[in-house]
Amino acid sequence: MTDRLAPNFNSALVTGATGFLGSHLAGRLADAGVRVTAITRPSSDPARIAGLPNNVSVHAATGDSRDLIECFEQAKPDVVFHLAARFTATHMPGDIAGLIEDNVTLTAQVCEAAVNAGCPALVTAGTGWQNAGSALGDPTPAPNTLYAASKQAADDIIDYYSQLAGLNAVTLKIYDSYGPNDPRRKFLAVLRDAAAKGEKVDATPGDQLLHMVHVDDLTDGFVHAGNLLSSGEIRGRASHTLPSSQAVTLREFAALWMSANDRHVEIQWGGRPHRDGEVMVPWEGAPLPGWSPRIDLKAGLKGC
Repeated sequence: MTDRLAPNFNSALVTGATGFLGSHLAGRLADAGVRVTAITRPSSDPARIAGLPNNVSVHAATGDSRDLIECFEQAKPDVVFHLAARFTATHMPGDIAGLIEDNVTLTAQVCEAAVNAGCPALVTAGTGWQNAGSALGDPTPAPNTLYAASKQAADDIIDYYSQLAGLNAVTLKIYDSYGPNDPRRKFLAVLRDAAAKGEKVDATPGDQLLHMVHVDDLTDGFVHAGNLLSSGEIRGRASHTLPSSQAVTLREFAALWMSANDRHVEIQWGGRPHRDGEVMVPWEGAPLPGWSPRIDLKAGLKGC
């Protein structure tokens, strides 16, 4: 779609710019004429870095806080978009250090660098899983995985910098995302491969509800949050969600993909159990004011 929301700020710094959502956001901002600095890490995929727009400045972070502070001082971003994270649905003991380093320590370093550089605004990506066990509309955190707990710990750190250092910050809690050029091994990738090879797929019973949101709509949400911070319409600390207009079951999602792409996959629903801690009904908090998804799910799935 060409009539997408335009940013009202001139410069931005993006962490996680080599990820699925981050790459779309960095591209959208660069195309709109925003001066973009992308922060990469030693673990970043070189091919994904090379795929960033030529007018995006890339800073290879060393992991040292002073290096990040110097980068922020040089970039002087109007808005920082912090999307870098490490995800694992179920962790092993060897995952703990990486989850804390990438989701908690890096967040503290980003906040410290933003405050030192005088950057007034931070938009960060959270997850609906931070409230997986919360009652409907209750913002009290109830994470269901160590990943979600580490994202909640990151939110607590942002709270500190907002309350005591004056950082204006918005957390956008994301549910499930989809769209073109998705490198993740998600259910869509499983469906595509099975359709291409004529293979059967073993799946859970498929009755869990999902908020599936197209990456272009999510990108709109992040740009809109940046605009609200830049204009002063949001000050202090805020947390919002980016849900779909209507949740669908995994079974319905699969049927929509097959219909949109005229493909067929034989799925053995119930061929494997739900994983421990599976979220059957997603928590729904307060959506970002002034934002709503625009892409119909079936239309968005065509070609994915």
